[in-house]
Formats: sequence, structure tokens, C-alpha cells
Amino acid sequence: GGPGGGGGGRAPADLSAFAGLHPDEWLKGTVARTTPFGAFVTVALKDGAQADGLVHITQIKDGFVESVDDEVSVGQEVQVRVVNVDVEAGKIGLSMKLPE
Repeated sequence: GGPGGGGGGRAPADLSAFAGLHPDEWLKGTVARTTPFGAFVTVALKDGAQADGLVHITQIKDGFVESVDDEVSVGQEVQVRVVNVDVEAGKIGLSMKLPE
């Protein structure tokens, strides 16, 4: 699948906008997919920057989570916080838990 030919590939997402966020700042996200170890959430900033981050299973809620799918479902809107950003790897760590 996918469109063929021509054009350059997409550059990795520029995560510098996310790196500057305060970890207590809540963002609106949409669950893109779930895995046994967490949920990938697409987060968009006011300026249009968009990226997928991982809410680890331990960051979904306080207490034990048996199954990610019990807590969130694909397409669900969630509130998340950015807890860590690896700009070079293009990875964002998210949390749905309240700041401690």
C-alpha cells in the first residue's frame, strides 16, 4: 500500500514544541491504538503541531490496570500530560494520571 513515486519522505515530527511543555499542562488527545503495555495517543497543540505519544499502562490511572482495552478504546478523547520527550528518537511519554 501507500502512494508510490516522487517526493521526499516526511521528516520526523518536530517535537521541540512538546519538549517545552510543563508536565502539569493538560492536552487533548485521541487514542490511536492500544497495545498490551499502553495506549498510543495522538496529541495536537494549539499551533497545529501533532505527534503520537505513549501512555504506558502504569500511567493510565492510579492503581492496577489489568487490560488497556478495559480503560480506553481507539478513537476515544482523553486528557493527557507530557511527562517526557525524546526529541532525537521522536518519542513522547504521556500520562493520564494527575500530577503527584
